Amino acid sequence: MRYWIKRVVTYPAHLRHRLGFGVQSPWAFYLVRFVLREKWPFYAFDELKVLRSALPKNGASFSRKHDERLFRLANWLKPKRVIVVGEDCPCLSAAYLAAFSKSVKVGCLCERLVATEKDFLEGRGVECLCGNLMPLLESECQQGELDCLQIAVKEGAWDLYDYAAGHTHDNSMFIVEYLDTNEGKQLWTGILGDSRARVTFNLGRTGLVFFDTKRVKMNYNL
Repeated sequence: MRYWIKRVVTYPAHLRHRLGFGVQSPWAFYLVRFVLREKWPFYAFDELKVLRSALPKNGASFSRKHDERLFRLANWLKPKRVIVVGEDCPCLSAAYLAAFSKSVKVGCLCERLVATEKDFLEGRGVECLCGNLMPLLESECQQGELDCLQIAVKEGAWDLYDYAAGHTHDNSMFIVEYLDTNEGKQLWTGILGDSRARVTFNLGRTGLVFFDTKRVKMNYNL
């Protein structure tokens, strides 16, 4: 309830950026106006909607609107490799991130994973690894720089972010969840103060972080 009261109070201040107005960078304007605020459905959404209703809600789950936005972001960014990190498995989010291309490599790292989630993800080409998150992430980073990383963790999120941010390139994008929690607020404050995070977008409960060293450091509240 407190989250929604804050969103209503601050909505007028966010409205200009939500629609792309006041965003001076052509790159950022395009991202806001034609990716984040795009309403046109994609061919994959119908199948994914059916899968949403069939999958038991065992692990972490976000709204359909949220996950469709993840699909649009992945379709725009075109990452070759996507890593999803969660205490519980955000398997629907991983499925949406994987759905934009048959060639993308997606890995899901989680502390807890049930058989139905594992079968669901591996049936869609997502590799599932369960255990302590930091060693799993370290192993993934040793395979190469990160294209796209979703952090759906409340406890210890900064350590995961801080390590992963050292394995990025100019086109890397991080998706940070749970910004409406106390842990998430602390994490976001740290990210805003991190010189490696060049452009950030606060979407309310989700944050986007870009690491392009050619861009001027900027934060957008949408």
